[in-house]
Amino acid sequence: MALIVIWGGLILAFHFNFHRAAPSASYSTPTSPLEAQQQDVDYFAKVIARDRAFSPDERKTAEARIAALRALPNALPSPMLHVALMQVMALADNGHSRMDATTDQGTLIVPLRVTRFAEGFYVTRAAAAYREMLGGRVVSIDGHPIDQILLQLDTLRGGVEGFRRENDTRYIVVQGLLYGLGIATDAKASTWIVVLSDGRTVTRRLDAYSMQRGDSIPSSGRWLSPEPSKGVEQDWSAYHPQSAELPETWLDFENPFRIFPATGSCAKVVRLQSIGDVGSYRIAPFLAATEATLRANPPCAVILDLRGDDGGDYTNVWHFTHMLPNLLAPGGRLFVLTNSQTFSAAITTAAFVKDAGGDRVTIIGEPVGDRLSFFSEGNKACLPNLMVCVYPQTAKHDYQYPCENWRECFWLNWFYPVRVTSLQPDIVVPLRFEDWNTGHDAAYETARRLADASK
Repeated sequence: MALIVIWGGLILAFHFNFHRAAPSASYSTPTSPLEAQQQDVDYFAKVIARDRAFSPDERKTAEARIAALRALPNALPSPMLHVALMQVMALADNGHSRMDATTDQGTLIVPLRVTRFAEGFYVTRAAAAYREMLGGRVVSIDGHPIDQILLQLDTLRGGVEGFRRENDTRYIVVQGLLYGLGIATDAKASTWIVVLSDGRTVTRRLDAYSMQRGDSIPSSGRWLSPEPSKGVEQDWSAYHPQSAELPETWLDFENPFRIFPATGSCAKVVRLQSIGDVGSYRIAPFLAATEATLRANPPCAVILDLRGDDGGDYTNVWHFTHMLPNLLAPGGRLFVLTNSQTFSAAITTAAFVKDAGGDRVTIIGEPVGDRLSFFSEGNKACLPNLMVCVYPQTAKHDYQYPCENWRECFWLNWFYPVRVTSLQPDIVVPLRFEDWNTGHDAAYETARRLADASK
């Protein structure tokens, strides 16, 4: 009985320390836009006070900006207040500490989607009326050069540079953010200029549409495949690469868990797009079946593709990642593909594999989307009037150095330990539009060649 009481107390303490409920947002109905703004700023201040990622200097700067917002004599237009609060949240310089770019419904979005390549931002989905922009590299919006725009969008979320740039692919299509940053002069439309691969320039005024409940903006990696999506974009036109065939790594994007033989190779590919269940797809049965498959016929190498995987629950993969080195043929290798969308528990997964596999592991691609020390967990809290949600972070993860502060360090990490010195790619292979457009997944092809060379 005493053990049950102690265990129950530890669980309660764990949840209170890391997953405490959001502060109450009970305010009276505002009588003016200024009062509504003051309520939102007041609640925002209460929420971010719980975010432990802020350094003392960052918190001081954040508090000064909040004080300036409180002191405003007139209400800002909603998009400008939204941008100002996102920029305050971004001061934590922690990828998980964030504020939504859109509300549950009603946010104005331009009818394009873009993907980030080494050469720039390219239009890879478009509503039918704008299909002539497909495949175009974005060069300006409302007269602002793309390089200047990206610097402004970078201010909306903290974290490492590649991660911020990846988030810019979503932010750039939110008309409210463009207007709130002063990039767009019209709250409902913006004029984009793109350059096509044949050198032609296309200029179009894009009239924004209103998001409906349940709409979302997928990560830009989704558009590497022209396969229909499940969102509003399913009825849009997709850019089709010049190559008739896509690499096998960019097929079946709606399936988050795949295992398949690498074409013409002795390697097997395991692609994880999530470290948790997604809809009807369950990760635990997939990993169990994958382990059985590899154990029955050990391959010369496993290529673990974590690109585009934004995380989940790392306890799901602890066993599998630590068994993986034992599921290879003698002398077998492990290749981990990463990019700036490899985030949160997917970073933990990469660290598990490297920690377990040692010098048999080679990381290929682009750097992961966060540092080895970051804050996550926490709960979300939604502003009472602006109707956007904030995500303060409460638990520290450190995969490079010991973390011993019981109040900050995520207790679960003591039961699932991992220690690595770096997750930087051993072989840097950027995603280039030219490669993708001609049917090549250069990072995957590099792993495949190395796998065969190690036989």
